[in-house]
Amino acid sequence: MDTQVTANDAALVAQAVGALVLGALLLDFHRHYRKAYLLHWAWSWVCFCVYAVGAVAGLALDTRVPPAHPAALLAAAVSGIAGYLQFGFLVFGTYELEAGRPPRRLIPALALVGLATSLLFVTDPEAGAWRYFARVGLRALTAFVVFLIAGLRIWESRLDADEIGAPRLGPKLVAVGLFAYGVAQLPYLVLALASVQWMRMEPHVAYLGLLDLILQWVMGLGMVVCLLEEERRRAVQASVQIEHLAYYDGLTALPNRELFIDRLSLALVQAHREGKKLAVLFLDLDRFKQINDSLGHSVGDELLRAMGKRVHEAVREGDTLARLGGDEFTLLLPGIHNASDAARIAQKVLEAVRRPFELAGRELFVTTSIGISIYPEDGVDSESLIRSADVAMYRAKEQGRDRLQLYAPAMNAQAVERMGLEHGLRKALSQDQLVIHYQPIIEVATGRIHGTEALLRWRHPDLGLVPPDDFIELAELTGLITPMGPWILEEACGRTRSWQRGTRFYFSIAVNLSGRQFQERDLVGQVKRALKATGLEARFLELEITESVAMHSAENTLRTLTELKALGVRISIDDFGTGYSSLAYLKRFPIDTLKIDQSFVSDIGTNPEDTAIASAVIAMAHGLGLRVVAEGVEREEQLEFLRRQRCDHYQGYLFSRPLAADEIAALLRDGSQGSPGPVGPRRT
Repeated sequence: MDTQVTANDAALVAQAVGALVLGALLLDFHRHYRKAYLLHWAWSWVCFCVYAVGAVAGLALDTRVPPAHPAALLAAAVSGIAGYLQFGFLVFGTYELEAGRPPRRLIPALALVGLATSLLFVTDPEAGAWRYFARVGLRALTAFVVFLIAGLRIWESRLDADEIGAPRLGPKLVAVGLFAYGVAQLPYLVLALASVQWMRMEPHVAYLGLLDLILQWVMGLGMVVCLLEEERRRAVQASVQIEHLAYYDGLTALPNRELFIDRLSLALVQAHREGKKLAVLFLDLDRFKQINDSLGHSVGDELLRAMGKRVHEAVREGDTLARLGGDEFTLLLPGIHNASDAARIAQKVLEAVRRPFELAGRELFVTTSIGISIYPEDGVDSESLIRSADVAMYRAKEQGRDRLQLYAPAMNAQAVERMGLEHGLRKALSQDQLVIHYQPIIEVATGRIHGTEALLRWRHPDLGLVPPDDFIELAELTGLITPMGPWILEEACGRTRSWQRGTRFYFSIAVNLSGRQFQERDLVGQVKRALKATGLEARFLELEITESVAMHSAENTLRTLTELKALGVRISIDDFGTGYSSLAYLKRFPIDTLKIDQSFVSDIGTNPEDTAIASAVIAMAHGLGLRVVAEGVEREEQLEFLRRQRCDHYQGYLFSRPLAADEIAALLRDGSQGSPGPVGPRRT
């Protein structure tokens, strides 16, 4: 019996030392890698160490004190609780290895089971075999079940193979070790049952601890290998992710500029070798900034993702769609026969984008403009082909958007000229090259000046006086109109107030608001500041917007116009008849004036249709209580027609061209006509 106890002690001490070493090793790995499963596996082996030490203490006390002695009870309780907690921490680590987690109640439940089994049969000194069964046999049965389940879970889990399907050694070692350790507990169960039957322990039970020690180290080795393989897998994943971020767009997951150029370069080499053509398409969403400003950037991002997906579905399998940034996309079409093939695919893309997008619970209609360049006609390298397609895309936008445009060599010269114009425009405001000319607005009935319209001009150092048609659209596209807007407002209001003070004649000033300026959130603030800085009364300021701008976002337009009207300014619809011409907004929006576009005025008296349209607009406006201004009046018969139709005001070369500020001041001071009709400043 002494030999048996000594052998048991040695085996348990060896297992305790081995478990403690494994626990310390795993804890050290946990401090370095911060993996939860490493911590729980470390605690599992620490608990087993405590269990083994408690068992050794129990064996030592068993020959010296009765089972119910406090020291014996304490050793049994500590050993029992630690032995079952080993199972709990093992299960936790196994689940966390797969990013799962069992119920937290498992730990206290197992601790109670361990305490209960350690206290069974302690009151009967003769029930040693039953105590052995309760403490060793039941734990062996529990260990058999827990270790087999844990081994089976790891064996059948996704940890079984890496990303390319190759088997992994670590999980296999852990699973095999768990299986074997669970099976190795069966002899303890058998011996515990035999002890109940024969009321004695077989001597060879002590040597089972050596097998347990070997299996412990197999499991420990597997756990370490699991960690190393997981770190390798994470390193591979990080490398793949870094490569993906380097070559793919983070928002749409499409290839980015670098990858697109790489694929285009390879396609060019192949096309040159085989004597074939390829095409590059440059896509840009129309008015995307307005969507971002009105609906928010999150909706804009969703639109870009949906746009990329829809275009990708519309093209061929071998084509490459990439996102260069913002709302710009490029498309590589290898193996085409001629420009018609590229145009046919581009038309298919246009039609796909025109279909409504369902985003954020609303239906969005968007369009895109596409420029096309062909290898080798429009470029022989990646950069030249992309540049040519970009130039063609801008031409498509200039021609009305929602269309495709093939590149032509003449476009490049225009693009260079455009770049020079943009460069000069960026310096125009800071170098005082922008000036405002003023065209008088005349009362039809009396021939007197009612007010003026502020018209922007650019005094270019080389090109001379540049009209707004040549640079306003460029200013809007580049965003340069943003700093120009407040300056125009304050300059026009200041000039008008100075003329009022100098001549004691009170007339109005009309200022055009560009589409981009009207969408700015601080527009009302800009108007307030201009009026306050210049001292001009709000009733003498009239703000002009076009129909297209007004109808872009009806609800936003109504809110902005209402706030402007609250300041006391007047609102005018410019170029009426050339945009939406929707009668609904005339009733909804707080409008004061309609301006008939000069395209309807120029042929009055010679074109019956234009004459009828002008008559109808004047009658309709008066019926709605609105004033009417006719633009582009150049002949006396046009003015006579407007008198008969009781039109309120007109402006045009019949009275005066747009004049510089000092010329307007002289006109108001002298009271001269400047035109065939009688003119006199109106005293208000």
